[in-house]
This record gives sequence, C-alpha cells and structure tokens, in this order.
Amino acid sequence: SEERVNLVNANIVAARRGLTVVEQKEATCENYASLITIEATTSAGVTIVAGTVIRGESHIVRVNNYWLDIVPTGGYFLFSDHLDRPGLISAVSKVTGDADVNISSMHVGRLKPRGQALMVLALDEPLFEEQLQQILSIPDVYSAKLIKL
Repeated sequence: SEERVNLVNANIVAARRGLTVVEQKEATCENYASLITIEATTSAGVTIVAGTVIRGESHIVRVNNYWLDIVPTGGYFLFSDHLDRPGLISAVSKVTGDADVNISSMHVGRLKPRGQALMVLALDEPLFEEQLQQILSIPDVYSAKLIKL
C-alpha cells in the first residue's frame, strides 16, 4: 500500500492489517553494528529476514538460515532454493538469458559446500510463469519465487 509507516504509527498500521508486533532488543549483534530481524509466521510457515544499514545503504543480510548481502534497490528479485552443485547457476541463468531478462546482480548463501543453498538474482525485467516453471524443472531446484520491490 501507499501508506507511510514510521516508528510512531507502526503498531497501529500493523494491527489494522492483522499483524502482531513483538519487539525485542539485544545488546550485541555479532557481525553488524545494528541489525533488524523480522520473523513472519503464516500458514505456509516461518520466514526470517534480517537487514542492516552499511554506509547509508540498506542491505538484506539474512533470509531464513542463509546469510548473504542483497541491496534492495527495487525491481525484480528471483529467490531460488536449491542444492549447491556445479552447473546449477548456469542452468538458471540460461533460462533468464533465453527470455532476454538481464541479471544485474547475484548472491548465493549456502549452509555448507554442495549442500542446501539460496540464490537471489536481481533482474532488470520480470520473469513470467513459463520461465519460473522452466527453472523449477531444473534438477535440484526446490523452489523459485519472483518478488517485485
């Protein structure tokens, strides 16, 4: 929505939208001077997103259990949960290239080498359902979601 949210009205806006806000403050943060973490619980499960500000610029540094560094500049982002293996990134980028969709940046967070991983591609143009289905058909890709900021 176009409603501006700030520290003064955040709880009111959240309540109006059926959200419960729980605020916790911790004195220390391991790798960042400050970090804000949002944990959303829905019928589909729990999603955790953490962010910080580095040199005056917002960064998303955690999505669920994956640590990465995404600058949410707007546009389209493809989130792909997959097995970390040779050739998988090139298979996904082939789908975007064949669709004439440019990748402006890429970030990969993984739990361990050749284990579960999350790839986030910043895209200049959107992918369509056909391309998402092509990505989902790649072996070892578990999910693919397109988000517009």
